[in-house]
Amino acid sequence: MAEGGAAPVKHAITVDDVLAMRSLSGLTCAPDGRQAVYVVNEADMKADKRRKALWLVDIAAGKGGTAPLQLTSGEDSASAPAFSPDGRTIAFLSKRGKDKQAQVWLLDRRGGEASKLTDVKGSIADFRWSPDSKSLLLLITDPAPEPPKDDPERPLPVVVDDVKFKEDGTGFITATDHAHLALFDLATKAETRLTASDSFDVTTAEWSPDGKTIAYLANHALDSAAPATQWLTVVEAKPGALPRLVAKVPSASGQSLIWSADGTKITHLIGNEAKLNQYNQPHLAQTDVASGQTRTVASTGDIYVQRLVDLGGGRVGAILAEDRREVPAVIDPASGAIQRLGDGKLAVADQCASKDPKAPRAVIASGDAVMPEVYALEGTAMRALTAHNRALNSMIAWSPVRDFAAKTTDGSEVHGLLTLPAGYVEGQRYPTVLWIHGGPTAQDSHEIDPFRQWFAAQSYAVLAVNYRGSSGRGDVYGTTIAADWGNKEVLDLHAATDWAVAQGVADPARLMVGGWSYGGILTDFLIVRDNRFKAAFSGAGEGNIFALFGVDQYVQQYAQELGGPWQDTALWLRLSEPLLHADRIKTPTMFMGGIADDNVPLIGGQQLYQALKITGVPTRLIGYPDENHGIARPSFQRDRLERIVDWYKQHLK
Repeated sequence: MAEGGAAPVKHAITVDDVLAMRSLSGLTCAPDGRQAVYVVNEADMKADKRRKALWLVDIAAGKGGTAPLQLTSGEDSASAPAFSPDGRTIAFLSKRGKDKQAQVWLLDRRGGEASKLTDVKGSIADFRWSPDSKSLLLLITDPAPEPPKDDPERPLPVVVDDVKFKEDGTGFITATDHAHLALFDLATKAETRLTASDSFDVTTAEWSPDGKTIAYLANHALDSAAPATQWLTVVEAKPGALPRLVAKVPSASGQSLIWSADGTKITHLIGNEAKLNQYNQPHLAQTDVASGQTRTVASTGDIYVQRLVDLGGGRVGAILAEDRREVPAVIDPASGAIQRLGDGKLAVADQCASKDPKAPRAVIASGDAVMPEVYALEGTAMRALTAHNRALNSMIAWSPVRDFAAKTTDGSEVHGLLTLPAGYVEGQRYPTVLWIHGGPTAQDSHEIDPFRQWFAAQSYAVLAVNYRGSSGRGDVYGTTIAADWGNKEVLDLHAATDWAVAQGVADPARLMVGGWSYGGILTDFLIVRDNRFKAAFSGAGEGNIFALFGVDQYVQQYAQELGGPWQDTALWLRLSEPLLHADRIKTPTMFMGGIADDNVPLIGGQQLYQALKITGVPTRLIGYPDENHGIARPSFQRDRLERIVDWYKQHLK
């Protein structure tokens, strides 16, 4: 409180506030449901890095429980925490000392220093405790070949053999980059390979309740017999056992495997047919282990289901993406019954639970004006357990966020969010930013969004549009843009912009547009057809799909959705409209991306930048060294926010 008991003066959000916000993830609950451990990610501005630390919270906090406790600290980041089934130990991944790759470390739940458990070669991507807490199942890749001992500085050639040979964050994919399973015995510290490395990746795996069998999903990027599939496979948890294919299911993002208590069924997610797989709306499904028969839970057939957790008794916890909201729910796969929970105000991003039906679920959630915290979910009530961002949050004058709906010229209805500018006065028109989300399989929802709030703090109204292709509105809405990029989405963006002008909020003479990834791609499509925007920002976009074929990571999508450029050249030409008709672009546009991005490589921005330079349209190209698709270095994050606003201001004048 200020002097005299007055409330502190709040201010519109600043770049410093954005960088000071802590993000939370990796939530996992203890088997008894009494505690949860999670990852706090914050910027170390002095080192210009982000640090990840583990924290422990008592789920009874606020009801006589203890305050959250930081478990790890220092320069060594920690991630992927997991309680042992006996509840005594917390395992996590960390790269410390001379380790080139992350290893598994152990912490006693009662306190004390962490001790290193594994010392395996290769890279551990994930792990799972065995039910008896005596072994770990490692998801691991082989070590990269080492240079000759007589010349350790000599680089080795990169050798690739697979159809898909690029992945953001990995670069070129070689034989050593395919993930396999290994067993690790805690007592002997012996590592035993369980599955072979092949031209596929094991993506997730789970022990059966009796600890005798392991189920896993193998991702086959290009299987001519059943494209875009994940192969559900089981194998005995012993060396030399032969895997048995149970079922081939359409690929789904964010997969999880949950065994039934009797070990006869596995609950998981299921995606769409191959041609539509990139617009994946994961639904809930259950596969019989003996017969391989897979049944989609019909009640989830038009709902985006994610973040599964086992609640025991055959029930599954999930987060549902539903029209601008991220809703926690309980699903009964047998009956299809769905019970939605939460207060309807906060968007849930992560969750964990024990199998004790009396224990509350722990969730990570945020809202339009609420930075992320851990909450206890008790029916419709959300009880805050942490205060990592509370003090910072209380200092900010958040801009209000409103729902809107608009009719498009082809009769569709598009939904979105309008963030009002700082100091908004009803009836006054404002410069407006059309800020386009990426994906496209994502949605703008009622959660904290630093970009939207940052623009609003600069006195801009901000339009966030869930164009066709977004999640939260069902399969038809999500898949209608397949092989038709930059068409219906642009109609939706136009409709939202026209709505904001008609409402008297947006000044038609002061419109800006921008986005990252698919948001950058749609920005490119928009400015080649519409010259009413005074400035544009295209982050990690592309205007010429020919240039990305064989360069980015989307060979699977190209082959299944579009066909090769030699198969339907007219389609590829139409999807390259921004570059092939760059002479129509009159909007000053800044292009930006990570120089190491293999998701949407910077070449997409380079080509359009070059075109606008030649045609005389004001333009600029920004490349961030060593950055992938997501910009991680705090100084670059600051630079990006400030550059976008400076570009808009420059061209509004």
